[in-house]
Amino acid sequence: MESELNRIRKQASSKLENQKLYGQTLIAIEEMTTLQSSQGSTELVGALLYILDQVFPHLPQSVIRSKFTDVMSILEPVFEEHKEEQPIVRSIIGCLEVLLKNQDGATWSMPMIKKAYQQLLILSANASPKARKRAQDAVREILSHPPPPTVVHPAAEMTAEFILRVLQETTKSDQHASQQILALLQTIVPYWPPHRFSILCQALLQLPKFNNVFLTKAAFDVFEALFDEQETDMDEDKFFGLLGAIVELKPAAVDDRLLPPWLLIVSKAYSTFAKMNANRCANEIAPIFCLIFNDFQQASRCHRQIANCLSTLIDYCLSDDFVEDASAGNEQNGLIEKIIPALESGLGVHFQAAWIHVMVVQQSLFRRLNHMAAPLMNGCLALLGELRLTSSEAYKEQLDKTLGAAIATMGPEFFLNVLPLNLEAQGGVGRAFLLPLLKSYTTNTNLGYFVKVLMPLGDRLAEKGTACAERELEMQAKIYETLVNQIWKLVPGFCDLPVDLRTAFDNTVAERFSSLLYTQPELRPTVAQALQLLIEKNQALEKSSASDQHLIKTYGLTKQEANANLKYMSQFAVNYLAVFFNVYSQIAPAFRGFMADVIKAYLTITQPEDINATFKRVLGMLSQALETKEEEHNDPNLPPPMSQTMLDLAVIMIPFLDAESCELLYNGTLQSLLGKEDQPVLQKKGYKVLYHLMNNAHGKQVALAHMDDLQRHLLEATGSCSISAKKDRVKTLLALVRLLPATDLHFIPSILSEVVLASKDSNEKTRGFAFELLVEMGRKMREGGIVKTSRLEGMDASAPDAAANISEYFTMVTAGLAATTAHMISASIGALSRIFFEFKDDLPLELSSQLLQSINILAASNNREIVKGAVGYVKVAVVVLDQGIIQPQLPEIVQSLLKCQHQHRAHFKVKIRHLFERLIRRFGYDTVASLMPEEDRKMIVNIQKRRLRAKRRKGAAGQQEDGSDDEDTRAVAKKGAFQDAYEEVLYGSDSEIEGDDDDDENSDNEQMKTVKAAVQAQTKKNKKRQALANAFIREDNDEDGGPLDFLDRSALGRISSSKPTQRKKKITNTFAQEDDGRLIINEPTAKGGDDEDNEGGEAQEDYYMQHMTNPDGFTRDKRGKIKFKKAKDAKGMDDMEVDDGEPVKKQKKLGKKYEKIGKEFRSKKAGGDVKRKGQADPYAYMPLNKVIKKKGRRDQNLTFTGRVKK
Repeated sequence: MESELNRIRKQASSKLENQKLYGQTLIAIEEMTTLQSSQGSTELVGALLYILDQVFPHLPQSVIRSKFTDVMSILEPVFEEHKEEQPIVRSIIGCLEVLLKNQDGATWSMPMIKKAYQQLLILSANASPKARKRAQDAVREILSHPPPPTVVHPAAEMTAEFILRVLQETTKSDQHASQQILALLQTIVPYWPPHRFSILCQALLQLPKFNNVFLTKAAFDVFEALFDEQETDMDEDKFFGLLGAIVELKPAAVDDRLLPPWLLIVSKAYSTFAKMNANRCANEIAPIFCLIFNDFQQASRCHRQIANCLSTLIDYCLSDDFVEDASAGNEQNGLIEKIIPALESGLGVHFQAAWIHVMVVQQSLFRRLNHMAAPLMNGCLALLGELRLTSSEAYKEQLDKTLGAAIATMGPEFFLNVLPLNLEAQGGVGRAFLLPLLKSYTTNTNLGYFVKVLMPLGDRLAEKGTACAERELEMQAKIYETLVNQIWKLVPGFCDLPVDLRTAFDNTVAERFSSLLYTQPELRPTVAQALQLLIEKNQALEKSSASDQHLIKTYGLTKQEANANLKYMSQFAVNYLAVFFNVYSQIAPAFRGFMADVIKAYLTITQPEDINATFKRVLGMLSQALETKEEEHNDPNLPPPMSQTMLDLAVIMIPFLDAESCELLYNGTLQSLLGKEDQPVLQKKGYKVLYHLMNNAHGKQVALAHMDDLQRHLLEATGSCSISAKKDRVKTLLALVRLLPATDLHFIPSILSEVVLASKDSNEKTRGFAFELLVEMGRKMREGGIVKTSRLEGMDASAPDAAANISEYFTMVTAGLAATTAHMISASIGALSRIFFEFKDDLPLELSSQLLQSINILAASNNREIVKGAVGYVKVAVVVLDQGIIQPQLPEIVQSLLKCQHQHRAHFKVKIRHLFERLIRRFGYDTVASLMPEEDRKMIVNIQKRRLRAKRRKGAAGQQEDGSDDEDTRAVAKKGAFQDAYEEVLYGSDSEIEGDDDDDENSDNEQMKTVKAAVQAQTKKNKKRQALANAFIREDNDEDGGPLDFLDRSALGRISSSKPTQRKKKITNTFAQEDDGRLIINEPTAKGGDDEDNEGGEAQEDYYMQHMTNPDGFTRDKRGKIKFKKAKDAKGMDDMEVDDGEPVKKQKKLGKKYEKIGKEFRSKKAGGDVKRKGQADPYAYMPLNKVIKKKGRRDQNLTFTGRVKK
């Protein structure tokens, strides 16, 4: 550090100003130079003040208060001397901010503090832009930290007087200064004295009278911030007068600069007035609503802001009493008299440009009126319906949203009274387009309307559809079928918390729904969802924490009514469960999830005795199905056998069963299902039943009562477990281990080998549950207990018991390292690494060291599977173990890794490089490098080089690198793309050099090569597959070209991977020509041929020429092997002689040849030209014979690139 400081000191005499400043500043600090003795050096004063500005916020409050007088006596003369230097002024402002913010309440009465604060206020209004902004921030920061115990800062009154005085003095003379002080005012409005709000509003109302757009906008911004505050000193009458004054300041509709802030002021001001007196605000809202609404007629760019303002007025200013009075039919109500007529007129031609925004306001009014929207909004709804019949795409989406808001609030009954569907009427306008809207927006309405009106309508339409189908009118029948389906799709909306459930849902409706479940497969999801909503919505309402008054206002129901609805529906539960079970058995497993959901919903409202009685019937059907041999099939679209269906239903019912039913299911599962090796699906479902039983309260009791029997059956079923049931068996063992008492821990070593092997299963979920089970068994052993060794298979009855602890558990797992197969050894190493990561803090240091030593030996094995697990264990150990444990074994670790590197270079190179990088980060480069043999030193040097390069890059990018072990552990503990911290440690690289370039031959990333090769192979495979999928047959357009003969060997040449395009035939002259261009037409002879060609009869075909010119022909190479020609190979035959009558192919025009000028001077060994003996110097000589333009030639043969056309 001293050497660096010396370099800076030497720069004090530099000729460069930027270097000289740093050197002088450092010397001034070291010599304790004060601002008084700075000898008027502006640069030195600025540097010292900047340092003070940075240091002051970190000083103790006591120091700041004690040194306030001394500091101010220094800053004042410095400010007077350098007040034109803006960097110095900003630093002084920062110092004043810290000094004033840390003063207590009593000191604010001192003249020096008041003077300093007044100086800040003056700077916040008159300084340059940057200094003014810094001063305004300082004032806001000071006012926002009042000295305790005061709530309002002592300087707030002084600030208010200063701002009001400046506004009064500068409004006429200097409006720019007024704008600056308004910018300060906008930031400190939250700290304005409450008793000064009236005076401030009066001052602000005077500003728009000066017709300065910027000043008016600034005043509006202050008003907006003002109305955000909760406390004011204005009473109701004064506030209402202020609202009237603000309304009178309304800008023109086309003024897109002033209108948006004015609209924000109005919306916030009236919302604040509504909190003072809601009814008076509601009665006064109609005039301002109409005043703003009329601006929709103007071609303004503020329509969106107008709609937002009107929506805010509707949401916050229409009180409940006001709405109820309008719903009662009071014609004097402003809602009926002005607001609703204005919205109806908003759909006229004069408002067409703003229809989208008018509809937004209508949606707000629909939602505010809620169920009282009918009949108040009937006229508006009728206009919307007419507009929907001729709607344009420009506003169709917003129109549908408005109609949807009407459906959700008025209800389908009142909505369809205004806009009927007319699906049967001959003369009326059909509105089938409303059915999708009704489906999306119907909720919390009358179910009786659907039962009495829409359900009969659907029946009549279905009859008409049947009649059309009988008359073979397929189009009309399809239309009627679609309409019927759309009508029944409305059922979930009507069943979503209906207000008349107990009166509308009777036995007839219940039977109709059951019939649809049986007879209409396409409607099953819809009907099941409707029946499910009847239960779940009432349950949610019953559990709601809202008051009954709020619930009645929102939903029209109370908690007691929701409870009564559930009790009413419980009388249908038993019959519906039977229906659901039957329908469930008729649906394929992949498509019956919705039935399982509705069954669970109805089980929650069914009496326990009914549930258990139903379950016993399910068990009876299950026993009967197991006794009879059912034929299994592999078709996923067909229902499964009855036994599988009953087991699925049993799993659904387990959470609702009592202890007796759970025991029946438990006994049946153990005796009938676990041993069915020939029926893996049933075996899998049996394990699933046991798992769900042991996660249920009553099922746990049964399992604990039969613990020994359960353990025995599970151990006996180990060998007969099918592959598909492996995952569920591991889950069952996991649930059982969690229930194991401390005296039955001998079950853990009994299943340990099976669980270890399951951790290497091909199924990812099975591996995950196996690792989770390994950890759970370790926790059980850590809790303590007794391992009865005599109860283990193959052990003597006199074997002593062992105490359960974590060391004993690791000893059990370590026994797998002595297995005879590499697969078991690798699985044991993986299991050890997982439980070692979990219980590393509970293991004795000696055991951790011994484990690492044992695994380290296996890392040098010749078997890749074993090495893979051992390298993973070493990586985990290097990350989580302390350095003191790894340090003694570091040489052995390095040697084992190097041996593994030499034996399995291509497979574990990347992992071993990451391990060496980890070792370098923990123990240092010198320590690791000293353990490397000379022949392997090159790799470690390259790793270090890449690490340093990566650090330099990160440092250049501003990212600091911390290589501590604690940081590494915390980074590893984060869950990133992996499932847990263990996977992050085992599979995550966390490498500093990842993605860095490597110039060394031995540092090639083999893993990336493998990935690239795999990607290229997959790309080739995809291209080949695509080529086979996009194969085309190319046909010749010969006169005698018939269908392609696939048995012909030459057919292979006709297959193309790209779609062939038919080329237009060029019109060629088939007659011979003389030299002067005259055609030669030979007269046909009596035999039909030419005289010369047909003298000896018909000319025989030239098969050799056909063979040579055919694009699908073939040739033989030197070895006699046949080589098929491609179409392009036949182009070379065009030069052969052809008959006069054959079309002559046009020869391709050859490109022009160029000759380089000066090529004789070109160097053969380097770039540029050279001098030749006996020749001229290589300058830009140009041969005249190439430049001279001959008479009659129009083109210049010499090019600008030094080339001459031959």
